Amino acid sequence: MTKAEFYKHKRVARVEWWLHDPDLPDGLAWARLRVFNDGTADSCFGDGTTLHGFLNADNADYILSEDEFVRLGDLLEDASEEVAARLHGASPPVWRDTPEQPCEYRGTYP
Repeated sequence: MTKAEFYKHKRVARVEWWLHDPDLPDGLAWARLRVFNDGTADSCFGDGTTLHGFLNADNADYILSEDEFVRLGDLLEDASEEVAARLHGASPPVWRDTPEQPCEYRGTYP
């Protein structure tokens, strides 16, 4: 499936931000998961990096968790004092997808 075919007529229904657990608390390496109005989802490991398209959010979630990323909301609930202090005042980045940005449709993962 091409990038154009995957994103055709989609609207973002929900965005989740994730952080790379091994980098905490010293660094904040972000990843993003988006769920679309048709139930499909994509994930991305950095601004401008390859978009990974999936059949649903569970698959997009799985690829991030396999690479040791943790959903920001879950992290905030369970964070140690050191991590909580690092996250205090931090906000997710703003990423703008570009037409040149690579996209790989994976369907399901793994």
